[in-house]
Amino acid sequence: MSISLILPLAATKVPLSTLLIVGGAAAFVLIAWSYSHWRAAVKVAFVALLVEGAVRKWLLPQGQELAYFLKDVFLVGAYIRFFLAPDPELRGYRLRIPGALILALCAVVSLSAFNPNIGSVILGAYGVKIYVFYIPLMFMMPFLFRTQDEMKRNLLYYSWLGIPICLLGILQWQSDTFSVMNTYAGGMDEAGATSFGFGNKARITGTFSYITGHTTFVIFFGVLNLILLSWQETRRKWLIMGVSLPLLGANAFMGGSRSSLFAIALVAGGFVLASFGGKVATSRQFLATLIVGFVISCSGAIYMFAEATLYWETRYKASADSFEDRVFGHTFSAVSMGLKQGGIGGFGIGTTHPATEAIRRVLKIDPPKRRAPVFDHEMGQIMVELGIFGFLAWYALRIMLLFLAWSAFRQAPPGPLRSIALATILLYCPYFLMSVVLNHTANFLIFGMLGLTMLPFLESTVQRKVVRGQRVLNRPEAAAAEPAAVARRVG
Repeated sequence: MSISLILPLAATKVPLSTLLIVGGAAAFVLIAWSYSHWRAAVKVAFVALLVEGAVRKWLLPQGQELAYFLKDVFLVGAYIRFFLAPDPELRGYRLRIPGALILALCAVVSLSAFNPNIGSVILGAYGVKIYVFYIPLMFMMPFLFRTQDEMKRNLLYYSWLGIPICLLGILQWQSDTFSVMNTYAGGMDEAGATSFGFGNKARITGTFSYITGHTTFVIFFGVLNLILLSWQETRRKWLIMGVSLPLLGANAFMGGSRSSLFAIALVAGGFVLASFGGKVATSRQFLATLIVGFVISCSGAIYMFAEATLYWETRYKASADSFEDRVFGHTFSAVSMGLKQGGIGGFGIGTTHPATEAIRRVLKIDPPKRRAPVFDHEMGQIMVELGIFGFLAWYALRIMLLFLAWSAFRQAPPGPLRSIALATILLYCPYFLMSVVLNHTANFLIFGMLGLTMLPFLESTVQRKVVRGQRVLNRPEAAAAEPAAVARRVG
């Protein structure tokens, strides 16, 4: 019997009560460690995000609710240290963004936790977590890397983690629909994984719990590789063009999602247009590199995985909705119906999230007084959960963050910070319509990217003299003259 079969069988024999005790003790230790090593903890959380689904599906299916919070445990200790007991050197810098307004909008959204329909303080708190738990990453990411070189090196290493995940996706594609390789978190043992609606192939999920997580992974890692290609200093670009991008393209076809390819194409097109002005990339051959990389990745994915390409194309042609329907028709219909059914107060924050029902079952919490209707479109679900005022507060926050990213793009000098800001803006726009609140992978990565985008707003609060030639500059002015805000020491 293979190890992929042995591990799930062994894990399911552990009682849930034992898992809760062990998980609680482990969480305490991890939070204490994260408090002492907050930078390392945030980086580990980014890695845990990629493997959390594998733990839930194969290693600890009996305790998958605990595994769901794995990455969050690392962040709790890091949050406590960063916001309540920051290192002395961090106090010499500030992030010039409207933090009070962000906090106020989050507070308005969080008021929905007091909706009596939820019927549980625990579930109300969990609903708040779904929406706002990763927003603090925006304030932490500008301080995460001490130097620009460290940032580049860590992002490159992170992009390489996508290669084994893509290889696992290929293995899933070759496996049977009902194989343990294609199981979902939450138990898909009887029905098997989601198929394309024809043929005998399952839509792959990689190391993620569901298709949405894998689709998000393909999108963000495709964009990350485009960012790395735009930097002159990036090493082993041949690995990006010849291995990473073709594998990501193949995984996009095997996943069957149209949004993954369209989102990457949108970002790539934006980089091409911006590169004509020469104000984004530091690589002089970026445009040629991008074109060559695009040709290699597409050709490799289509040639080596022709069957997956055919499945994706057939599913795309068989879809009953058009681009206009998905962008405008479905959005308007979902918001209108959500307003009609949710009214002013809504059904309560988090009431439509699948994990909420799982927590109710595990903790034996009574069902809500009124069950919230489920929509295919996230805007409708947010409206029905939060009501009109919470809905407006949430999307006011989202729009404000988009304008902050645009302002950061304009302030950043040509180079790494500007390319990150451009990628964030281009990727942020389609995610107004795609799932964020109900997709914790996207939620985590979007606010992480926004945090790196905020680097141009980082400034010193200490007036120090910096002599440059015969000219004496105050520290804030000198910092603005540096090639990138992240190049200075930030803790």
